[in-house]
Amino acid sequence: MKKPLLIAHRGASAYAPEHTLAAYRLAVEQGADFVEQDLQMTKDGALICLHDPEMSRTTNAAELFPDRATMRDPEGKGKPARGWYALDFTLAEIKQLDAGSWFNRANPLAANPSYAGERVPTMEEAIKVVGRRAGLYIELKEYEFYKSAGFDMAAELTRVLKAHGFLRAGPSSRIFVQSFSRAALLRMRDLAPDYARIQLLPMTDGAMAGSFKVTREMASEISAYARGVGPSKAMISGAADVETFHTAGLLVHPYTFRGSTTAVARRPLDEAQANGLTLRQNIMDDIRRFIGYGIDGGFTDYPRLWREAASSSGTSKTRRRGILIER
Repeated sequence: MKKPLLIAHRGASAYAPEHTLAAYRLAVEQGADFVEQDLQMTKDGALICLHDPEMSRTTNAAELFPDRATMRDPEGKGKPARGWYALDFTLAEIKQLDAGSWFNRANPLAANPSYAGERVPTMEEAIKVVGRRAGLYIELKEYEFYKSAGFDMAAELTRVLKAHGFLRAGPSSRIFVQSFSRAALLRMRDLAPDYARIQLLPMTDGAMAGSFKVTREMASEISAYARGVGPSKAMISGAADVETFHTAGLLVHPYTFRGSTTAVARRPLDEAQANGLTLRQNIMDDIRRFIGYGIDGGFTDYPRLWREAASSSGTSKTRRRGILIER
């Protein structure tokens, strides 16, 4: 029986600090088929694995560089905010930051002394750690923001991947490149057409009106330049929505399976929830429900729970396209 892809969201981010080598290693150990890397860029043009363009949530940038805050508007909403942005720091400076201690403070139930002192990894370091043990699921973040600063994130990612041997059809099939920006995916299509492109939804660059709602028209338009979609789970109300994307020839990889927890506030898995079930049961039931809808994979902070849930969930529908792992 074939199972949908297990995609480790920011690594095994419920158990280790997100986007650290510790989280990537643990994701592989817990059986992830793909490990996600969110990309930001440094002042000297290096690709680093970091979810936020502003670093103070997951590092000690504010403490180590108290006088280096700037005003920036990475989302282009006309509302600049003060912060410690990766774009204002060199890679050497970012490598001085502690990217793990915040996790221990925020998540005492999962705290591990070894996480203190974890560093922000480069894309090259992520490739070396994940290697061929799992696939790379890479997101181009804030594409327009970095482009306005003179950086071509898509070109730099293409250079790094090719330098590490992801040239031929075989290695390339272990890579997905996703973005909320259609422009970023079109650029990747021009530079490296063999890498599978995933359009995250809803879009953030205004490229398509109504991208928060599943329609045949939207699916058809996306299929002209992407291999699949990564919709917010809230967009998928049932199997019919998944089938709409499948009919257009698109893979469906929803995000994010983590129950009532958030990226910065985890809860005990045996804690009772409002519906009388435990957090663990709710997360696993959610995974099983979406697998029943026919999804081709999904993002989760809890790779171990996904494996357990998927192993007890039958999938009778044959996928039209995509990379599926034989269990």
